[in-house]
Amino acid sequence: MEGQTLLEWMVRGLAPAFAETLVCGASAPPGARGVADRHPLAGPLAGIESGLTAMRTSYAFVLACDIPGATPRLAALLLDRVLGHDAAVPLIGLRAQPVCAAYRKGVAPAISSYLDAGGRRLSGLIEQLKIAYVDEDELTSAGIAGQELADLDVPADYDAFIRRHRAPA
Repeated sequence: MEGQTLLEWMVRGLAPAFAETLVCGASAPPGARGVADRHPLAGPLAGIESGLTAMRTSYAFVLACDIPGATPRLAALLLDRVLGHDAAVPLIGLRAQPVCAAYRKGVAPAISSYLDAGGRRLSGLIEQLKIAYVDEDELTSAGIAGQELADLDVPADYDAFIRRHRAPA
């Protein structure tokens, strides 16, 4: 990780598994295409809306930049489960994880309408969608550790992540 931003590190690790990698609402590092948010200051939903609108595929693995442990295996499971649904969302301890999920491109207009009406909470949007929830048992059966879904909420989380991924001296 030395000499890279967290976003650069994530793109480098995940991009080879996908036809295209989009970074929404921020400058894209090498290996990704940048997409401006259509609803600036609307939080994660704005990025999801912009990414779904700009993408060239029918389904997307969506990942917040504060969940750096996600792997291509997790993405593949969610992309497999989204078929026939609007989204496939991990459910950890009865808490949905919609910023580490797979979405159908066709959901973009519903997100746009929700944002246009003043909606900002992902939880409010997913209540309106046909969701395939992927629970902890299914994740474990697929060999996916809960740590893949851990987010970096405070500086101590980030520091611990850096220590785990620092190259040996």
